[in-house]
Amino acid sequence: MINCDIVRTKLNTMILGRNLYCFQVIDSTNSYLLELAREGAPEGTVVLAEYQTAGRGRKARKWFAKQGKNLLLSILLRPELEIDYVQKITLATAIILANSIDQYLRDNKLPSLDIRFKWPNDLLINNRKLSGILSESILHDKKIVALVIGIGINLNEMPEEREAEIKDKAISLKEMIGVEIDREKFLCQFLENFEKDYERFERTLYRQVIDEWKQRCSQFGQKVIIDTPFGEQEAIVRDIDESGYLIYEDKSGQLHSLITGEVIGEQEDVTGI
Repeated sequence: MINCDIVRTKLNTMILGRNLYCFQVIDSTNSYLLELAREGAPEGTVVLAEYQTAGRGRKARKWFAKQGKNLLLSILLRPELEIDYVQKITLATAIILANSIDQYLRDNKLPSLDIRFKWPNDLLINNRKLSGILSESILHDKKIVALVIGIGINLNEMPEEREAEIKDKAISLKEMIGVEIDREKFLCQFLENFEKDYERFERTLYRQVIDEWKQRCSQFGQKVIIDTPFGEQEAIVRDIDESGYLIYEDKSGQLHSLITGEVIGEQEDVTGI
């Protein structure tokens, strides 16, 4: 189990992780932290678990993670912004996480990896899922009262330890580089980077987020199947708009923003449908 006493001792932050809850088993770190948020927990509260019995991703999908191998955590933010910023903060989280992985590998003289983003919330290596992010908010008059960001990162899980249904869809850092990841060290580094970059993005009202996120996205120009409120559609990914939503081209050549939905299938790169 992650030694939370070590994390508390080594963590060099002012706010993030100073209020830290650690569990061997929990239903969902997001659900637990949402309740803490409603009870008035301060910004920067972090909930960490070795295993979730009801871990979930988008659309209530189950999040699979082998006990004691990966990193499952939720972070509480209170950004005092309008609901439109939730998507940008989610994209910013992906940027911070990818940069933290790059830094960990570099600092430990390990091979670099090409980490790519899949809209709206996945980190990929070789088109396989390394990490997922789930943001859930408490709102009042279209303002964010609390934002809980759940993060699952595959650090040390190997293929033979995975559920059969995700064995070929997921990937871990250890699987790629052949070295065990020090989870306490990585967690501290990530939380420190999160605090620093979150403050930077907040000061600039997330103006740089879209450009930074797009640098790691390889979906542009790709023919995909998207899940929309009107059903599944063939589309071409064209861009990300200023709010962080996917811009896609439909069969008739019209452009749309995908606000509630996701990419559920990918085909070959194309220049048109």
